[in-house]
Amino acid sequence: MTRATPRMSRGHYEFIADQIGPHVAWPSKLHDIADELAATNPLFNKDKFIERAAKAWEDSNELPELDDEIPY
Repeated sequence: MTRATPRMSRGHYEFIADQIGPHVAWPSKLHDIADELAATNPLFNKDKFIERAAKAWEDSNELPELDDEIPY
């Protein structure tokens, strides 16, 4: 007898996005995470996940202001 693996729900993916998003070094890594999660569920919406996780990243990481002035 084999046991069915429980599927993850939208709530699970939202939780992962909210909790993991702020901890990646750079938001581009979220695409790799989304690809791995997509392999677990054919109904997984990568775009929604990346958007939510990127917002979580932006909310917790302040980017320094770019000073690109060239002194002469």
